[in-house]
Amino acid sequence: MTMRSKQNEIGSQDAKASPLSTGDQPTLAEPVPESVQPRAAQTPNPGSNPPEQAINFVGIGLHLPRQRNRPRGTVERFGTRPENWRGLYYIYVVENGVERRVQRRPVLGPATSMSKRAAEDRLVEIIDRELALPPELPRQVTFRSVWERYRSLKSGVWTLANAGPLQSIFQKHVLPAIGDWELAQLTPDPLQRLLNQLAARGYRKSTLQHIRTYVRAALEYAVDEGLLGRNPARKLELPKTQKSRSRFYSLEEMRALLSASTGRENLVLRIFLFCGLRPAELLALRIEDVETNRLRIDEAVKEKEKGQNRIGETKTESSDACVSLPPDLARDLRAWVAAHPLRNDPKAFLFPTVTGTAYRVGNFLKRVLKPVAKAAGISDFDFRAMRSTASTLFQVHGTVKENQGQMRHADPTTTLRYYMKVIPENQHKAVADFERSVMKSVAKPRSKAERVG
Repeated sequence: MTMRSKQNEIGSQDAKASPLSTGDQPTLAEPVPESVQPRAAQTPNPGSNPPEQAINFVGIGLHLPRQRNRPRGTVERFGTRPENWRGLYYIYVVENGVERRVQRRPVLGPATSMSKRAAEDRLVEIIDRELALPPELPRQVTFRSVWERYRSLKSGVWTLANAGPLQSIFQKHVLPAIGDWELAQLTPDPLQRLLNQLAARGYRKSTLQHIRTYVRAALEYAVDEGLLGRNPARKLELPKTQKSRSRFYSLEEMRALLSASTGRENLVLRIFLFCGLRPAELLALRIEDVETNRLRIDEAVKEKEKGQNRIGETKTESSDACVSLPPDLARDLRAWVAAHPLRNDPKAFLFPTVTGTAYRVGNFLKRVLKPVAKAAGISDFDFRAMRSTASTLFQVHGTVKENQGQMRHADPTTTLRYYMKVIPENQHKAVADFERSVMKSVAKPRSKAERVG
């Protein structure tokens, strides 16, 4: 007989010699004495309920789908000659009320020129873009990481016309100065010094306002996320800056400009002057937008977009409207449409490129209008000054409300504050008329010589 058989026989004999009867067990009403310790390996009676044991949670959930909100996935090599990196991750979609897991296997790039780390980073970008996820913050949170996260959250709200220049300002001025500062160490001092230095270097008030506004907004986002206790940009002050240029072209300059232009350029300059259009709106005009005695504005060129997205909405809701056409300009526009090579297509652009597409604003200014302005003796021609000219010269012939309607501003305050400038000749004439109206009934004062005589 083996040793294990002897131990089993002895154990069975001990169990028969000292059986645990039902009467020896305490009832629910009888408390167990504190001095009695239960055995660690007690065999339960088949006729009694098994004792409750603690649940071991170790290992539970290891095979459940993890990282549902931000899947990371894996990368692998596949193919031969050439060999490429391929990603693997899962997303969860709901179809007909049922959630199911969908596999994604995007090709990341050639393995010969891309490292595994670069492939993993590329996979993270693809996942974040598909699920519209903001980038994860690192353990040491810097202003740069907070700004990138805040900017990614606003990407669906900001237009490219706003996001592009704003990102350029931050990349050029803000991030080199405070981008590597940790949030816990960021105080109002470096932020105010940044604004002061930019003002001393001659930057405009609008640039400083953009920096202060969006630095404050990004840090306020960090406060809301619990990454920062208080916003150090809350009380930043704008330093004194150079005044913005309030340039508009005089009546003589506009006459010289129109005299130096012919054909298409002459029509474009007259539309700018008499209708007050923005350049992006004018270059998006179509043949069907030329109506009887008015122009319909409902589209604009998007400078930063490509393909079909280049033509989009106007700047504001009030910009989507019609403006009046003066009689001579209306007649010349009808003649232009009649000679247009695509006159039978109402969707054709009114002033297209040689390929039939819409011009880019910067190209049209540099290649078409600046040479005409230079010939007229105007070296600082730009679209903003042209729009101010339209509003300023129109004030002599119409009311503020009519001026607002032609400029398509939502509020006449915008027209008065930013576009209508004072015409010095008209101001001098008005003061002279004011003097004559007051002094015509007043006796002319005599000089000292006249009183002595």
